[in-house]
Amino acid sequence: MKISYDKVADAMSILFVDGRISRDQEIAPNVYAGFDRKGTLIEIQLLEVSKNEVPWFTLEAAAKYLDISERTLLRWIKAGKIKPSKVGREYRIKPSELKKVAA
Repeated sequence: MKISYDKVADAMSILFVDGRISRDQEIAPNVYAGFDRKGTLIEIQLLEVSKNEVPWFTLEAAAKYLDISERTLLRWIKAGKIKPSKVGREYRIKPSELKKVAA
């Protein structure tokens, strides 16, 4: 497997096996799978990578952004006011979630 990024095209490619791609199929917005003639997956390409990158806030950073305590933020999470993701034991919060409660 080989992963590469083309800065000019703003595209990331994950090459699974060497081969010639004969058919591309869009599997998600800006995500394409390349297949050979037999239907074997050769590579996956992600387009406009820099535009799709979403920053995440830690609990501490989100609390500072909202100018509240971490304890208050935890209460809001438990009450369902903010919907974070959990990575291991830590919460990660999208900026869009913070903008909802800041408005």
